Amino acid sequence: MNWILSLDTEIFFWINHLPHIGLIDSFALFLSGIGEAGIIWFVIGAFIVFREEVKDHTLFVPLGIAAGFAWSISELILKPLVGRLRPSSVLDAATVIGGFPIGYSFPSTHATFAFAMASVLAYREPKWKKMLFFLAFLIALSRVYLGHHYPTDVITGGLLGRGIGELIAQWYGHLRQSEAKQRQKGNRKHNKIARKRTSRIHE
Repeated sequence: MNWILSLDTEIFFWINHLPHIGLIDSFALFLSGIGEAGIIWFVIGAFIVFREEVKDHTLFVPLGIAAGFAWSISELILKPLVGRLRPSSVLDAATVIGGFPIGYSFPSTHATFAFAMASVLAYREPKWKKMLFFLAFLIALSRVYLGHHYPTDVITGGLLGRGIGELIAQWYGHLRQSEAKQRQKGNRKHNKIARKRTSRIHE
């Protein structure tokens, strides 16, 4: 266990001590900011809905559920259970950008949000999958670069989020299929009634 923690700290410093210049720091802060509470993922979801000819607002249901599970499991269960202090509170040599974060470190809620909601959006828009997960990766990486999390915090958060997102996406897919079957059934019934009425008129 000690060697894992040592390696975790070593990788943290390797990422955290990358050159800190204004442009890179600002970009990392931007990524961290848009990842707060899953904001960017709701914006992307709104864009997906807006560009569709037939607006399907049900996309916000799995997004909201994924965000709720991600936050609850990370913030209410795992962080208090593990109680890991943030690197900014433990490592004097850590470079901290954007203020000292509050709360526990493990897992990263930013990473959990990012991968959970990216999974849902990728299920809806498979052709955007690489872009969505690359954005999720950048958001998670920014948390280490800014000195707010250890690498294992964001890796665990990412894996947790991926699992949550996949489960919600599968549920969402089954829901859409069920709704489509119901619509088809309703349309067949409507067409059958319409044909009967037409035949009566001709009689």
